[in-house]
Amino acid sequence: MTTPQSAILPLASCHALFVMLRRRLGRRGDDALRRLLASIPARVDSAAAENPASLTLGCVGIGSDAWHDLVGAERPRLLRPFPRIPGAIHPAPIIDADLILHLRGERYDLLFELGERLVADLAEWFDAVETVPCFRYRDLRDLTGFVDGSENPEGEARAAVALVGADDVAWAGGSYLHVQRYVHRMKDWHKLPVKQQEAVVGRSKEANEEMSDDDKPRTAHISRVVIEEHGKELEILRHSLPYGTPGGEMGLMFASYCATPVHFEKMLARMIAPTHDGRVDHLLNYTRAVSGAAFFVPSREVLQGLAS
Repeated sequence: MTTPQSAILPLASCHALFVMLRRRLGRRGDDALRRLLASIPARVDSAAAENPASLTLGCVGIGSDAWHDLVGAERPRLLRPFPRIPGAIHPAPIIDADLILHLRGERYDLLFELGERLVADLAEWFDAVETVPCFRYRDLRDLTGFVDGSENPEGEARAAVALVGADDVAWAGGSYLHVQRYVHRMKDWHKLPVKQQEAVVGRSKEANEEMSDDDKPRTAHISRVVIEEHGKELEILRHSLPYGTPGGEMGLMFASYCATPVHFEKMLARMIAPTHDGRVDHLLNYTRAVSGAAFFVPSREVLQGLAS
């Protein structure tokens, strides 16, 4: 049996902290760093045990370019960098990040404290290049006012969707993580009547009901990311949350876990490139990606093996 890191499967938290880090020039992985990486799940557990009501969860993910140096020559079968989509007409920028910390729970102060300690301990080898504190908005809505993550799997299906299984048994219990930070054009969005907003998203705003196929534009966000192949929908487990400040920059920190990177890659391609049917996602007229990265989040057992 393998054990996934704690941030992957549980239901949504009220707060999250995403920290992406890049290897410092000239610093290589060594035994001290591997022991530190191996200790992260236990440190998250300890923080959760000190304040049980906080429901503190967390994980660490490793990027493709850093994998050999930090873990070794063997690697997950489908581990690769964040995709570059041919023919894209909307940007999907890539941030140079080798490591990610995804911390979440019910108290942001405790996430901040844990994140600060981990970043300080990693500072000998890594610099933080993007840090995004996030919050739950109303009933799991994006700042656009629409519910986010409506297509998430439920119950036992969450593990089946998110975790690598027997097809890559050495890495079972791990997960492919993709993140993108989006900045919303809120002034432009608020100028749209609700009916036009609903056509852009493909769902009703208040009731969160998906439009019928006859009424839903093929440029709607739902039309782009809900993909069926061989009679089965391609699924990912989303843990996206809004971020921002009043009067300042605001948007969505997208995060998805999956047993394969292929599902995210196909969704992104249909959002930003017209190669599938000549259309792209019209939601991207009101929000833009400003960073993106891909990681593999190993099982606890794989991480523990780094310390031996």
